[in-house]
Amino acid sequence: MNRTELNRVELILHNVGHGLAVSIIEYPTKYVTQIDLGSDDAYSPLEYLSRTRRLRSDILYVTHPHSDHLSDVGNALDKSYCPDSLYYQEYDWDDVVRGQPEEAKEIINSFIKLKTQVRSGDYKGSGESKVWRWTPENARKTFGESSYINNSSLLIVYKWQDFKISVCGDLETQAVERMTEFEDALNDIKGTDILVAPHHGHKEGYTAKWAERAGKPYVSLISVQGRDDSVASGYSSPDFARGVLFNGETRYALSTRKDGTLVVIMFYADGKPQWTFKSE
Repeated sequence: MNRTELNRVELILHNVGHGLAVSIIEYPTKYVTQIDLGSDDAYSPLEYLSRTRRLRSDILYVTHPHSDHLSDVGNALDKSYCPDSLYYQEYDWDDVVRGQPEEAKEIINSFIKLKTQVRSGDYKGSGESKVWRWTPENARKTFGESSYINNSSLLIVYKWQDFKISVCGDLETQAVERMTEFEDALNDIKGTDILVAPHHGHKEGYTAKWAERAGKPYVSLISVQGRDDSVASGYSSPDFARGVLFNGETRYALSTRKDGTLVVIMFYADGKPQWTFKSE
């Protein structure tokens, strides 16, 4: 790696099947922002960061308390992998676990334990992090009982120098569209370069109004399992994204289903912003 890349940011969208786990690593400080705790039986993002990168999360954002976004919580409770701070919303936790399968209840209850052991905190890295959300109460009133947890997801806008990344949790179409109607939120998400697509890229989270109102991202990154056929085709259209070069071809969307774990390295060369995309 040349010297111009020593001051850089790496974005990792981990291949966790059905779930979400995003790591943003700032160099040379090695400050780690972790967004959600998705995992699968054979792969833990927290273990990967520790064993392969010798890193541990400085801050963990939990977009919303569904088990597929929390399944690595057992490792988060281990002092070897435990984040230094947490950012999350409070819920009526009895309501969150009500009606869930036993495995999901156990995962959510483990997160409830985690939040008693780790201090709440804010982002303290070298970039900027903005968070937009509906409270659970407002999401229930606005979007209804059945979808309020998805639609109270944190929308996280991360900016490092000229690069901007938006991570949308499991927001559904109506919530995304409503978010872009708020001037302050729209000003923050405008100019997003990389969109981590809401709701695993499902049709229920897609809206062309993101591109119309906030501008086209260069690419959408989608965390989705192999047998999931409900990814919206719009993400792969030049009408929605500007496109990036990946393995020699122009792509408008990249997915863990097709491409595996995705790594984006952002840096400057000769004073100009550069990036590379690869899969692991």
